[in-house]
Amino acid sequence: MKSSRIMKVFEKYVRNYNMNNINIKSRYFHSLKVMELSREIASSLGIFTEEEILLCELIGLFHEIGGFSSTPNYHIEQDNDLNMANKTISILFEKGLIREITSDTKYDNIIKLAIYAYDKQGLPENIGEKVKHVCKILRDAHNLDTLRMVINYNYIDLRIDSFPSEHVYNEFKSFKKITLKVSDCTADDVLAVLSNIFILNYEYTYYLLKNNMYIRKIIEALSINDKNIANFFKKLGIVLESYIDRKTGVYNA
Repeated sequence: MKSSRIMKVFEKYVRNYNMNNINIKSRYFHSLKVMELSREIASSLGIFTEEEILLCELIGLFHEIGGFSSTPNYHIEQDNDLNMANKTISILFEKGLIREITSDTKYDNIIKLAIYAYDKQGLPENIGEKVKHVCKILRDAHNLDTLRMVINYNYIDLRIDSFPSEHVYNEFKSFKKITLKVSDCTADDVLAVLSNIFILNYEYTYYLLKNNMYIRKIIEALSINDKNIANFFKKLGIVLESYIDRKTGVYNA
């Protein structure tokens, strides 16, 4: 398994789609970024061989290959989207795309598990620690890049004209991941995206989150006319940045 081969197969596959379509283009760059982040996070742990780090890259790059479509409708959150995971796994294994990268089958089950589980809660108990890390690395890389995408692409409406709903805000204050499916307004949508920070697994991921100032950028990108609502989100941003500081071992930053 070689890095150059992984990229060659990916580029060949996505060449079939219209890169002028914003949904295709954004998924393409999301895939590249998740691959990059997967390598960074895996390397930071100091427990993987170079081949295993390459495996994390491969999973990151291909984790949404099933989302490339001639009629794309990209949604920023695809939690519990069984069709996406199943389609990706089908393209890689039933249609044989993975065999264009390597004939070695020893990592097949790990790849399938990581892709199936990256946007879901929990992992099987009877898997090895390294396998768990591979799955968590993909989750962190995907969720971290979701925050970048909110800033760069119009996947949620950043125009806020109300406070969050009571249910969503209470879930948020409990440090829970919020699904967009329970959202009642654009303020809820923003909290749902911001809640991605509560499910990150690694200190290094929080370091990357802090270093890229994603929370501050999202808060600053909001369009709010009401001063009280604007002040609410400004204070929320301060609280979240303090939360990230604690996760990275930085206090009073």
